[in-house]
Amino acid sequence: MKRNKIERLKAALSPYDFRTHLSQLDFSDLSEADRFYLKNYGIYNIKLRPEHFMIRLRIAAGRIAPAKLLQLAAVAEAYGCELLLTARAQIELHGLTADNVLAAWEKTEEAGFTTLQTLTDNFRNIVTDPYDGVHESSRLEVYPLIAEMQALFLDKEAWMGMLPRKFNTAISATVQSSFHFYSNDLFFAPAQKEGEWGFNVYLGGKNSEVTKDADIFILPQQVTAMFEAVARTYCQYGLRGSRAKTRLFHLLEAIGMEDFRQKIGAFYPEHLESAGSLFVEKVPKRTFEKLKEGRFGYCYRSSFGRIGVTELVRIAQYAEDNALEIRLGVDQNIYLLGLKTPEADFHEVPGASHVTACAGSHYCALSLWSVKDETSFLPLKRLEKEQITVGFSGCLKGCGRHHHEDIGLVGLRTNLFGPVAKAARLFLGTEYSRNQKPARLIFHVVPLEKLSGVIDVIIDEYLASGAKDFETFSREHLNRYSTGFLMLWFLAKLYLHEEITFAGRDEETLYRMLLRRSGFPQLHEEREYEAAVRFMMHRLWDIPS
Repeated sequence: MKRNKIERLKAALSPYDFRTHLSQLDFSDLSEADRFYLKNYGIYNIKLRPEHFMIRLRIAAGRIAPAKLLQLAAVAEAYGCELLLTARAQIELHGLTADNVLAAWEKTEEAGFTTLQTLTDNFRNIVTDPYDGVHESSRLEVYPLIAEMQALFLDKEAWMGMLPRKFNTAISATVQSSFHFYSNDLFFAPAQKEGEWGFNVYLGGKNSEVTKDADIFILPQQVTAMFEAVARTYCQYGLRGSRAKTRLFHLLEAIGMEDFRQKIGAFYPEHLESAGSLFVEKVPKRTFEKLKEGRFGYCYRSSFGRIGVTELVRIAQYAEDNALEIRLGVDQNIYLLGLKTPEADFHEVPGASHVTACAGSHYCALSLWSVKDETSFLPLKRLEKEQITVGFSGCLKGCGRHHHEDIGLVGLRTNLFGPVAKAARLFLGTEYSRNQKPARLIFHVVPLEKLSGVIDVIIDEYLASGAKDFETFSREHLNRYSTGFLMLWFLAKLYLHEEITFAGRDEETLYRMLLRRSGFPQLHEEREYEAAVRFMMHRLWDIPS
């Protein structure tokens, strides 16, 4: 198989050795090779927007001391940066230019941060539950294990930029959690076997796929060895042809899990034990969470990942004054741990705890929407009230995790209903907390201005079902029906202005019921639904000429 151009760059010069070139670069005239190498040092720039630079900081397990946060705020203020919290519990500095990006990068290094291997073909930030070790259901603290795993690859020549593609890792021993991690390449999930707590191993997740059960159980002291064995197997056998098919998922698809397990065995020093009993219990997202020793944790909501320098300083000082610990969550929010009472003097951003939003077009040239601003088109208060999560991506790369939340959205532009305007794809049906399936594309296009109305009728159907949560609604109701029918059904609810519900009926019965409704388009397609869908979409959403 012919190796892709990035692999050929690695063969010509290792990313580790590129550091000697940093001070000699003309950042106003970068080549594509330069851009690849810079990503290994956490510096991001693309030819679509060559004047814009971003620096991504690695924050192991999302843990950051208040004093460090104040140092970061000082750097951001000095260079006029905008700050974003990411869905991997990291921080990005945006708004840098060719003239100041290297100086800003050096300042972050001087302040004790690292940006190494936060982009491109590397082990990305290893994530966990922000209440790791302190929640009442935490069976052990995984942060020391994350530090061990990170020490294996960080700033190591053999690993820096040398993977076939990026590699996401998560580990959690917190049994009751509102977070889920089955979209990672490698997930160590809390499990028990023969009375001992440890982890079941899951492999091959990505933005559009859930992990597969590797049928492996390991004890805490075996985690680092297993991580290294998986890493070496992927590095040696991973596909390096088309960049679109080089993730661990694609290797597993090509050779199968059993073959991959055997290959792991060549690098793992102990016998592979079969999986134990998985212990994962989904709980609602809460502003305050009860912790061990009678303390409380508080979820400070960013503005869908955006956070100002003044805001950051206030959080850091509040944490210092109250002897609180600061942790970043994979939901783009900040967690303050150690409160004596469930109280905190901060303004709440409605819906921000339930929506994961990608960077958007203001920060990313690949996005078709300014996603963080256009969360305003969502019924945010209702989503939060009903404990429904949203993954909102500006393009199909999926940085908003739209395949892995209750409702998934992807921004696009269309002239289907008149002049070119913003619209969204809408995904439903994911079963994420127990690693079942990613969401399905239901609506190929919904105009931005109509998005809230469509989500409202979906929520109405959920509430009518009586399901305990939206994920249960997906499993027991939405996933009984075909994609085409779900689109037809929700459009019919909008078009007919009637409070019709599934009520446990099968698809054929529901379709016949629609055909009997006065006003429903009688186009007599044979259960293909397409003609009726097109008719209702245009009647509902066409812009008058």
